[in-house]
Parts: sequence; structure tokens; C-alpha cells
Amino acid sequence: MGYLKAAVLFPLRSSKDKLTELKKQYPFDFFLTPYLESTELRSNRGLNNGINDGFFDEPNIPDSFLTQWSQCNVVIAMDIPSRVLELFPDLEWVQGVSAGHDHINVNQLKASGIKFTSAKGIASAAISEFVFARLLQEVKYIRHLDEQQQSKTWQAKFGNQLKGKTIGIVGVGSIGTEIAKRAKAFEMNVLGIRERFELGSPDFIDNLFPFSQLDALLEKSDVIVMATPSTRETENLFNASKFSKMKKGSIFINIARGAHVVESDLANCLRNGHLRAAILDVVRNEPLDEASELWSAPNLYLSPHCSVSFDDYEANAIDLFIENVRRTLEGEELVNRIF
Repeated sequence: MGYLKAAVLFPLRSSKDKLTELKKQYPFDFFLTPYLESTELRSNRGLNNGINDGFFDEPNIPDSFLTQWSQCNVVIAMDIPSRVLELFPDLEWVQGVSAGHDHINVNQLKASGIKFTSAKGIASAAISEFVFARLLQEVKYIRHLDEQQQSKTWQAKFGNQLKGKTIGIVGVGSIGTEIAKRAKAFEMNVLGIRERFELGSPDFIDNLFPFSQLDALLEKSDVIVMATPSTRETENLFNASKFSKMKKGSIFINIARGAHVVESDLANCLRNGHLRAAILDVVRNEPLDEASELWSAPNLYLSPHCSVSFDDYEANAIDLFIENVRRTLEGEELVNRIF
């Protein structure tokens, strides 16, 4: 690419100046053309390999955006419209702004020879903080104490400590490694699962297991954190059988993708007391249907896919994009290149 012209589909609040400065240093230009799909559509795409199966409408695109898009060979985005090859006839590279990309039709991009880079790592610290905020809320009975405050009840409720407990992290990529780092700060024993076992054990992992030994990790852990991308192998992975392998009274956490979990089986394990608690920042279909049994499942901590923190997210995404623009123009390998 001799000259980069980027369509910025990710809505910017404060980082425009960084891109303007980039124009002064490199053969680069950009258009601010915000495009965000609904939670329902994004969730639907995530269950269908990035394809819109027609249940949800895509946003209307202004004619001015269409004119600008037709000139662009780069896109930075959270969401990609279905007709991406038609709308961006010169497209050569897509920079995602999330670690996960199951909601993007990457097969279409790859088949067309379009490079794709993710934003793996930019939210890992924030998500790991969220995991421990929720985990401490449960083990220290913070929810119970808050309820007592509201009812003006003065009665001691003593919590448990994390020190000495075992946490099993299924997927020790960038997010899993940050979770492990914080677990060691609490003096926990940290186990990890890595599909590419041959890559070795990341820092802060006491014992690494191959994916084939998931059951062994489940049996040893007091807390399980699901932190892997969505794949065919992980779809419905946590079902009644896998939950039964977990220790009685253990805690299940999912900050990855809702498709990993059979939600009715999880609700049953909470109702029958096999699991002490579950912490979900993701569900299979988002937003969660009002009729879902998860709403009333006992000791379930539910949040609407918001474990990231947006105070630094935009700046981190733009900094990554700028670095990859520089690398592209200087012929270097891109950061987080998927293909």
C-alpha cells in the first residue's frame, strides 16, 4: 500500500487529533464515518460466523459515507456491513477494535485476500479487573452486606479468602494471562488450559494443561474462568457434563462468549447447589430475553457484556491502529495479524 485512506467506522470521541497528526507524517488520510450495529445484530452475527441471517436490520448508511467508503483501502471498525466488498471495492486491510472477531465475516475477507488485524490485548487488563471485582463481590458476600445496609440490618457475615484457592483459566491468551497475573497477587494457585500447548506456559501459570485435559483442570479448581475465543470446539462446551466435573461449591465465570455455555444446564447447577455462583458478562443471545431462566437463577451475577472499561479503550485502539499504519507503510509485520 503506497497511500492509505481509512474509513473510521468506530465512533471517535477524543482521538481524532492523533489521526490528524498521523496525516502530517505519512501518506495517510481518513474519513470519520461511524457505523455501529445493534447488540441484537452483533450477537446474531457472532452465532453465524459473522453472517447476518436476516433477522435484524442493518443500519442505514448515508450517501456521503458511501462516496467516501468507495475511496478507502483501509477500515477500522467494531462492525462491518454485510456488503463490505461492494461498499469498499479497494479494501486491502481491516483493523478490528475488539479482541474477538466472531461477529465479523472473516472468511469472506480472507477469501478476498484482505488482511485482518484484531485488537487483542487492549482491554485485557480492564476485563481481568472486572473478573476480580465480581469474584470478590461473591467470596466476601458484598451483595449480601449491601442488602443488609438497605434493610438497616446489623448482622456480621464473614466472607472467604482467595489466598490458597485454585483458579483454572480456560484460555491463557492476553486476557487469561492478565487474570493469572492478578490471581497470583492474591496468592492463588493458578492452572491454565492452552489449546496450543506446544507454545509453553505463560507467566503466572503454575501448571499448564492441554485442552484434552480440561476435565482434570475442572476437578482441581475452586474457580473456573472461561476466556477462550468462540470456535466449533468450544460451542456448548460447558454443559451438564462439564459442570458436573467441577468441584461442588465452585464458581464459574464467563467473560468470553455466550455460545460456550448451555445456559439451562448452568441454571440447573445453580438451583441444585452444585455451583456456589456463576458470573456472566456474556450470554448466547444479547440482549438477554426477558423470559430467560438466567434472570432468576440463584447466585448469578449478570452484566450486559460490559467488562471492558471505555476510559482508555478508544485511545488504546487508535494507538494500535496508528502503529499498524506505520508498520504497513514501512513494510513491517502487523501487530495482531490474524491473516
